[in-house]
Amino acid sequence: MDIDENNRTKNKLMNRLMNKVIIRYGEIGTKSRHTRKRFELILKNNIEMTLKKYNIESDVEILHTRLLLTIDKNNMDKALELLRKIPGIVSFSPCLECDLNIKDIEKFSISVFKDELRQIIQHINTDIYDDDNNNKTITFAVKTQRIKKQFNMNSMELSRQIGAVIIDEFDKLKIEDKNNSNNNNNNNSNNSINNKQLKNINLKVNLKNPDIYIGIELIDKAYIFTRRIEGVGGIPVGTQGKVLILLSDGIDSPVASYLMIKRGCNAVFLHLKISEEGLKKTEKIFNVLNDYDYTSKLIVKDYKEELQNIKSCLKEIGKEKYTCIFCKKNMLKIAEKYAKELNCDAIVNGDNLGQVASQTLKNIAVISRGISYPILRPLIGLDKNEIIDISKKIGTYGISTSKEIKCFAVPKYPITNADLKEIERIEKILNSK
Repeated sequence: MDIDENNRTKNKLMNRLMNKVIIRYGEIGTKSRHTRKRFELILKNNIEMTLKKYNIESDVEILHTRLLLTIDKNNMDKALELLRKIPGIVSFSPCLECDLNIKDIEKFSISVFKDELRQIIQHINTDIYDDDNNNKTITFAVKTQRIKKQFNMNSMELSRQIGAVIIDEFDKLKIEDKNNSNNNNNNNSNNSINNKQLKNINLKVNLKNPDIYIGIELIDKAYIFTRRIEGVGGIPVGTQGKVLILLSDGIDSPVASYLMIKRGCNAVFLHLKISEEGLKKTEKIFNVLNDYDYTSKLIVKDYKEELQNIKSCLKEIGKEKYTCIFCKKNMLKIAEKYAKELNCDAIVNGDNLGQVASQTLKNIAVISRGISYPILRPLIGLDKNEIIDISKKIGTYGISTSKEIKCFAVPKYPITNADLKEIERIEKILNSK
């Protein structure tokens, strides 16, 4: 039975039933107790402030190796969209919360199961059957994780117990459905299961790829959910210092930005403007990246005149092929100035080894010389297709490729193996002018 096309609708309906989200982290759990507590507090604040940016009030509670978000149900869809973008979160699940006793866990699990079942049978294609008897099969799985071990049943025992209760409940629903059909009772409420299809439905366990997944996590309370949504992982923004990122309207620098933010860095973006079109694209890219780091800000500096001057001076002495080298060196000097003023700890750019003329190993060495700050290049060893895949994932690819804006200063034959002594000689000539 193909129900994938209905998952989005079903998930939105389930979101309206739940006002809590259980949030899981990964790498934070490997830290020392003191560091872990500090990272948890920073992650809690990042979640609350990212949601507040969109006027969503929330409460985040730190549990044992988990965080619990409580939010108004009407804001759940937007909150889940934003949680996907907050570094430090490995996965999360909209959930129901109940007391840590078997009766409540059974009751809430049945409620969640029936809601899932209702959504599935509403979208079953009645023209397709699984066997010659016009029967359809819906599969389910129950998986339990005891985060704290205080509950008197282990994970497998509880999963089996809840699975058995769900099967019993399903059998009762079929009997009720049959009685309703015999009595010609069609006055079912909106909360009831669709009656005429249940008699042709079988329920089976499938632990690998179920149609209905019931997850249970036991901490000081029980949390019951139907899906795990993947986060970006990494570590919380604000745990690793602040970086000055050279941001352009292309594909690479937004991905480099994302990777540094994912590793816990606060971002200050510097855009060296050479066209209005490029600035507009960069502002759109910044708006996307700001969801990953709500503290980030964009600084814009006019650079066109400086670049024109670099190009004309080099052309005047017959060294125009060095334009990209001196452009990049000047960019790093400007970035260094802003990094000092803004108390940043490093400079970041989107260099990718061998991708363009200025990014050969020799050119990178020459360009970087004389800069007092660490220059971080998170894309240095990535394949271009890997970079593109990440840009699509984070939502910047469409903006970066919407309109290609070529740099007016790129020479026809740029130098690819700059010699340091030659660069120093050219610098002396330029400085003497």
